[in-house]
Amino acid sequence: MDFNYFNFEEFMKAAKESQEKANTTNNCNAESNNCNDIPGGFQDLNPQFFILMAEILGAVMAGKLPFNVQNVIGNWLELLAQVILTFNAQQQYFQSGPGRYYNVNFKNVDNSSCSNSSNTTQTSSNAGNSSATQEDLLKKTFKMYENEINNLKESIEDLKKQIEKLKCNNQK
Repeated sequence: MDFNYFNFEEFMKAAKESQEKANTTNNCNAESNNCNDIPGGFQDLNPQFFILMAEILGAVMAGKLPFNVQNVIGNWLELLAQVILTFNAQQQYFQSGPGRYYNVNFKNVDNSSCSNSSNTTQTSSNAGNSSATQEDLLKKTFKMYENEINNLKESIEDLKKQIEKLKCNNQK
């Protein structure tokens, strides 16, 4: 999505075109993939646009309301959002248990209506061995962090040596 717009109308027109294009792509892939988001869903929506949409709506609404009404409506919307999020979190935990650690490879892996070959392979391999997969992922992550820490230690040692050389040169 290109973000060079002169006014709000151009921005909204481009956003609508982008959403229609995403919907068309989703509908074309639906026959072969059978992995549909809810109608008008948010999965393929650009995250920057999603946040910007909320910012614009909030600014427009706030500009038309007195400050005490802004406060009441804002708090009510926060409460509504918190209730939805809490319900969702408990539902996910109830249905799936503790779950996996974040990895982009897990996109739609728990969605039973998806028939992506990579996801079905991932799902079938995780069906009886999800704890082993999580352990492998943790080990890989731990090893990656361990390597990064070792690299940082080496860099620090190199910096200490350079500082010592500079001190010696300045004393002469």
